Amino acid sequence: MHATNIERQELHEEAPYEERPSLDQLVDLDARPTPEPRGEAGGAGLSAGPPVLAYGTALDGDELVVQLDGGPRPARRAKSCLVAVTPGDRVLCSVSADAVYVLAVLESAGAGPTRVVAEGSLELQAGGEVAIDGASLLLRARSASVMIEELKVLGRSVEASFAEKATFFAERVESRASRVLQRAKQAFRFVTDLEQARVGNYDLRAENLAAVRGENTIVSARVLAKLDGEQVKIG
Repeated sequence: MHATNIERQELHEEAPYEERPSLDQLVDLDARPTPEPRGEAGGAGLSAGPPVLAYGTALDGDELVVQLDGGPRPARRAKSCLVAVTPGDRVLCSVSADAVYVLAVLESAGAGPTRVVAEGSLELQAGGEVAIDGASLLLRARSASVMIEELKVLGRSVEASFAEKATFFAERVESRASRVLQRAKQAFRFVTDLEQARVGNYDLRAENLAAVRGENTIVSARVLAKLDGEQVKIG
């Protein structure tokens, strides 16, 4: 129920005393201020006030420019919008008189990959499991550090290539394989305490010199020990 100030005064005087407080709540529509128009999104007549939402299209260029209903406007990606904007993408913008922010990429113009881009550092944190599932995974960085308390790697094959050096430090190293093949131009191994090798058959061949030296050297055989050569010197 709405009434003007004059009608409300007349009703107030004619009504019983107990009904007068409720009549004071009548609204005078003529006394309400008329809201000012904000103008179209992206238009030059946009007044200073709260931003409005508008659809736009990213234009081609070095800087991010969005085509709105009122014309092209320079824009910036909002911090919450991590998807990189490419020319032709359909975007949702927050438009005000002094700034345009791209809030989200609604549709991509091409069939290329979706790139997640952040200005500065990016951290991913979760209280539970973080899973990455894809047909292939590519990581590229100038340097990387991985700190994991327990690591398990399961796969069918692994290939690692290092241009300069590979260094491993561990308290204990255990490896099991059906076949181990190593090739090197030079190999050095330093054992300060004890080295044992228990094999079914042991074949050691040297093209030039095979030398075994020790403070005490023992060569024993349960069945046969043989020394063969053009010259055999003992002592």
